[in-house]
Amino acid sequence: MKAKLEDVLKEKERELKLYRRFLDLRSYCEKSLFPRIDAPIGEHAETLKGIIEKLIPDPKDRTEEMFSGEIFALLGTIYLHDLSLMKEFDWPLNGDILNARDIDVKGVFMNYEIARRLDIPKGAIEAINALSYAHLVKKVPIETEITDNSSKAIIRNMKVFEYLFNFAHLLVDVFFTDLSHNRLKRYNDHELALRPGEAVLDVDSREGIISIQYNSRLPYEAHILESVKRYVESMFVRFKNHVNGKLGFQYRELIWVVTSNFYYERDVFRIPKFSPYLEFEGVPVQRWDEASVVLDKLFNEGSVVVAGETSAGKTTLLTSFVLPQLTASRQNVYYCELWSRPTKELRDVIGKRHNIPRVDDLDIISLCKTLLKQGPCFFIIDGLEKIVFIEQAEREKLVRFVEFMLNEPGAYFVLCGEKETFFDWYRVFQGMQISSLYELKAFERTHSLYGHTVKELRQIEADRHALILHEEFRRGASEMDGVLREALQEFQDDDEMPLVMSVFVDVSGPILKRYSIDDIHNETAVPHERIVFLVSSLRDHGILRETGYQGNTYFALANRALREPLWRVLNLGEFEEKKMLRNILGNFIINETFLDEKTLDLAEKWQESLVMSKEEMGIALASLIHHKRDWRRLFETANRFERGIDIQPILKLLYSKSEEKRKNAISLLVEVRDKDMINPLLLHLKEEKVLEIKDLVIQGIGLTGKKRAIFAIMNTLKEIGDTTLKLRAIEFFDSLLGENAHRFLTEIKEMEEDPAIIKKIDRLLRS
Repeated sequence: MKAKLEDVLKEKERELKLYRRFLDLRSYCEKSLFPRIDAPIGEHAETLKGIIEKLIPDPKDRTEEMFSGEIFALLGTIYLHDLSLMKEFDWPLNGDILNARDIDVKGVFMNYEIARRLDIPKGAIEAINALSYAHLVKKVPIETEITDNSSKAIIRNMKVFEYLFNFAHLLVDVFFTDLSHNRLKRYNDHELALRPGEAVLDVDSREGIISIQYNSRLPYEAHILESVKRYVESMFVRFKNHVNGKLGFQYRELIWVVTSNFYYERDVFRIPKFSPYLEFEGVPVQRWDEASVVLDKLFNEGSVVVAGETSAGKTTLLTSFVLPQLTASRQNVYYCELWSRPTKELRDVIGKRHNIPRVDDLDIISLCKTLLKQGPCFFIIDGLEKIVFIEQAEREKLVRFVEFMLNEPGAYFVLCGEKETFFDWYRVFQGMQISSLYELKAFERTHSLYGHTVKELRQIEADRHALILHEEFRRGASEMDGVLREALQEFQDDDEMPLVMSVFVDVSGPILKRYSIDDIHNETAVPHERIVFLVSSLRDHGILRETGYQGNTYFALANRALREPLWRVLNLGEFEEKKMLRNILGNFIINETFLDEKTLDLAEKWQESLVMSKEEMGIALASLIHHKRDWRRLFETANRFERGIDIQPILKLLYSKSEEKRKNAISLLVEVRDKDMINPLLLHLKEEKVLEIKDLVIQGIGLTGKKRAIFAIMNTLKEIGDTTLKLRAIEFFDSLLGENAHRFLTEIKEMEEDPAIIKKIDRLLRS
């Protein structure tokens, strides 16, 4: 119809004053009710009214005209049918109880209370409620009437208005409602995620033709439009069967005009150079069908769990086929590969996406709730098999975040991990439904693409989306090895490259890890500048990939499928004992025991190719002394790497019965010059019987150059009562302190009572 419903109602104004009552109702809704609902319900009502007006034909004669009561009931339904979404309503009685209930029936009572306040007749609000909840109750009377005193308005065609309202609402749900406002949908059993407002509806109500035009810009939209067409057409059949022949309705045809201008070509520089598929050498693998399945589950379930075997192409599916489609149609899309601190890593991704300063200071849940106000948020979290190996506190943070956000309208999750460890990482998320699981199969020769078999694909090679398959789709081990050897040819005389690659390749390890330049240096002792050159070159060759986190750069293997070929080609097995050494050292440190001879052999063998931590170096040096082996070469290595030495294991040797061990331990402590050794050495000085070792203790403490330490030595020797040792100490301090000796000796003399010591100091002061 060309006229607006309210204008037609105005023309039919009679004793019931339904037009005036509608104006009061609309004003009350817009000023007092709609602002309390956190959804664009006013815009929703106007869109719905506009489509209903398009669907109603202009009457040829008075027999096809709607009565005033019918128009009022229809308008009232448009404005009141979603009021149950209002969380707080000023009920006259039991408001706390009613507001606490989030149920549709609350809207029935709310409508009656609104009718009482606005003096809307009981019959009118009963008709409005019947139409509002017809999709749930399906008990709409065929006819009813509105009465007020002696005035009456008849509603003859309630069933017509039921199907008119339902069909119009379906069109609004499908083509004009955003995902973040799903609560406004009357039919939300199907998540048909099209871009809102992109469809063009052309209705010829007199000819009975509805034309729907839509330009799909994404493969998934082309896919989802097939479901949309089936769903809308089934509802159209029900609509026309119940309205045709009444009030001038004569609908007969629904026409679809669907176009597509989508073109997407994967960036050749982002295609893996080393994968189980021949992508880099031929036409890249296309996985739009799988992406559509993932997106279907995502929109229907609110989340999807993608699991697949190693090198099945999970990350490629997400980054090259799911992510581009989401980012093309949605603003808040975040891809995060999980490593060690998932919530911080995800927050870092969000901060970069929106250029949020100091994002680390923000609570991630509060941040995401703010983003949800702008529109739906999509979180794609990859590498979830790593969650089992993450610290419990970090794991719990991620679980709390996911489970909380799953209950937030407009939050969507894609969680991806390895099939082999699925039950280890999947059970961490209690809120996930098994129906959201999708298993990604490795791309085989019999795989279907856009519904075609491989045989059919060969017949449509001209199609730009078609995949030309190699005779042998997966590379054999020898072929992959050959390709790697060719790629690494420029490094064939570089001894440091295999050492660096050994950090990344762990054949038995269940997960990939990423490493910073410092991490690689610690595991190889290769200079930083050299590491930067090597990892950059390996990245350019497609063997490593670069990631960023909080301003730091990390590197990881480009593909898990590279681990075994690299292991073979570079003969990385020779570095396994170096990796074992790190673990063994950690166990000895935890158990607080000295290393055995075999471990010491490994430590000495790899000391130039491994930067030991302070604790590792301390236990290794102490163990060398314990086993009466030379410690000086390892000590030189420690000084070169400047990581420090933990002296606690060395101090244990002070209690050894072996004079040689005590002597070497103190000699090492003298070289280390750690201030924390002073008190233990002073205590040992009181117990030590060997003069040579006592001299070493005094020298070690004195070499710290601390005034308090020197006075502490003199006090300790005074307690011992060893005048000879005190005289030797005075001579050592005089030679050690140089220009400061005069001041120190003078202060010692003032505190000294022993005549022999005073005489010695006087002689030194005069010399």
